[in-house]
Amino acid sequence: MPRSLRVFFPLFILILFLASCAVTPNYLALTGPRYVGAYASAETRDDDVFKVITWNIKYARGVKQATRILQESPGLQNPDAVLLQEMDERGTEAVARALGWNYVYYPASIHPRHGRDFGLAILSPWPLTGDGKLLLPHYSPRNGQTRIAIRTWVQTPTRSVLVYNTHLETSIMPPAQRLDQLETILADVEPDASAVVIGGDFNTVTPWEQATLLDTMAQAGLAWMSAEAGVTVSVFNTGVIMDYLFARGMVPLASGVVSDVDVSDHLPLWAEMR
Repeated sequence: MPRSLRVFFPLFILILFLASCAVTPNYLALTGPRYVGAYASAETRDDDVFKVITWNIKYARGVKQATRILQESPGLQNPDAVLLQEMDERGTEAVARALGWNYVYYPASIHPRHGRDFGLAILSPWPLTGDGKLLLPHYSPRNGQTRIAIRTWVQTPTRSVLVYNTHLETSIMPPAQRLDQLETILADVEPDASAVVIGGDFNTVTPWEQATLLDTMAQAGLAWMSAEAGVTVSVFNTGVIMDYLFARGMVPLASGVVSDVDVSDHLPLWAEMR
């Protein structure tokens, strides 16, 4: 572990703990709240490349700027699936409408910091079917917040891909409980699905957290599609990887981050696979 992380990691955990001690109102029903929208026009594409973007847009702030980045950044063009974390419904709908995408959005809770819904969205230019929400085990030690994952089938002209978006608890939660959250997602994956993508913010700060994640995913047959992309977050001026894209039934082609953005503490991450 870099010396800066060894020094500041305990402080980082303390800051997380003190950041919010209020009890969080959670949405515990598997059926909702659920929000969907359809803004995509009919498209055709004859290649078999599947491109995914994941981006934690902190507290859904700066949605207009984030939308412009998604529209204009060369690395973020022509995605098949876009995974957004820390979103509310209003921000999700605004992005989908502006970019002409379909979407499904589930909030996990009402965040005590800003009093708005806090959840996950999957957006795509293709039809979305069979969506659902997973309640992940264990609550945040600092405020009782629950974590979720969401899934949907993305129906491209050439294949159906089962896509998951998640945002695991931070390092304030014991490692065994964070592993429980990850394994809950893996247990939900349909064994006969020919193409599966799992992505999002996995909140890995230390090398051993990353190693546990990569080993668990590899044992489940999921390859790291964004391994060449680089760091996605800066923690105490040290770059770390918190955001990932994994897949089964596909091979990596290219990946990267858009580094010249400041709308969030996370950088948008993309990967192309076939």
